Amino acid sequence: MARYGRPVERVCAYQVSQDTFLYWELARRKRVAEVVLLLRRPNGRYLVHSKTFYPQGTFRLLSGGIKPGEDLLTAVKREALEETSLQVRIASFLGVIQHHFTWQEKSLPFTSYLFLVAEESGILGNSDPQEAISAYREVELAELETLAAELEALPPAWADWGRFRATSHRLAVEVLRGDRG
Repeated sequence: MARYGRPVERVCAYQVSQDTFLYWELARRKRVAEVVLLLRRPNGRYLVHSKTFYPQGTFRLLSGGIKPGEDLLTAVKREALEETSLQVRIASFLGVIQHHFTWQEKSLPFTSYLFLVAEESGILGNSDPQEAISAYREVELAELETLAAELEALPPAWADWGRFRATSHRLAVEVLRGDRG
């Protein structure tokens, strides 16, 4: 934190479907948490992406799991490289979101670490075909709020995922605008 700043901390609770809850039970076996990357391009805009299996037109911030035993900063750089083929410099540690997924009486915690990273070198492209990235877009900071609203409005089969993904977009805007209420 001394090097990258004190992150804003948030707690978010979600009532989710049984399918979503079971997904997170399995996902937590392979990843202890995740990094979310607000990747600033040299032109000052931010990179978002879509995947082949997302609802058409759905874009979001880059993210990826932190493997058991993996250092947080190593995960940031690895995920940036896997999803974009770009070398990045960590500019700021923006936030920590403690998610709680609840179904019936059960609850699962999961943590997202939000970082602002700056592109340093490379040519944009997906270096890991398993990521299934189908498109990239560059957006202004204010457009992240629009993406968050679009994620929150996804069809019922994607609603839990969209609400979860929207939180990091809203936090990025809040922190970079200085609205740390």
